Amino acid sequence: QGYGGNTDEVWSRFIDELENLPEDISVIGVNDYWFLNGYKRILHARRSGRLQNLEAIFPVVEMRLDQFGGTEGKLSRVNLHVVFDPELEPDVIQAQFLNALQPKLKLSPGHETLGWHGVITEESLTDLGRRIKESVPTRELGKYDSDLREGFNNLNVSLVDVQTVLAGPYFKGKALLGVGKTEWADI
Repeated sequence: QGYGGNTDEVWSRFIDELENLPEDISVIGVNDYWFLNGYKRILHARRSGRLQNLEAIFPVVEMRLDQFGGTEGKLSRVNLHVVFDPELEPDVIQAQFLNALQPKLKLSPGHETLGWHGVITEESLTDLGRRIKESVPTRELGKYDSDLREGFNNLNVSLVDVQTVLAGPYFKGKALLGVGKTEWADI
């Protein structure tokens, strides 16, 4: 995002700008990467009387798949966007979708103690990043970011796992899958 951080002032300015959208924009999606923090913030503002200019606000969870896309020798993991029905509560999406994914990663072949398996939370992503950094030579650590950022950058899930969870009773007919324009062009 280009608003300058996670402060009350930044959020207030963002909500003000959403309230001043042109009249022909009445539906938006709030895209969060792995979590629903931004959507929850926007939903709280709406429930407090703000954002009445919008007919619907959709929660969108973006995640990285374990599949690659790319052209001309440049490969990258594909980012998937799951657009949920705005009638679904964020706690249901968190508990029944994000927590159900529970990805597993091998950080070093043949060394199971260096693996990772967990429910997707900030704490678990921080743990993943720490474990990743523990698996690299000390001289290479300068190339790495914070534990949390490394966890974010390296967590990925399979499309089959996502589709399996979405086919269950909580989300059947209540979610759409999308791929960003950049990723679509690279597939």
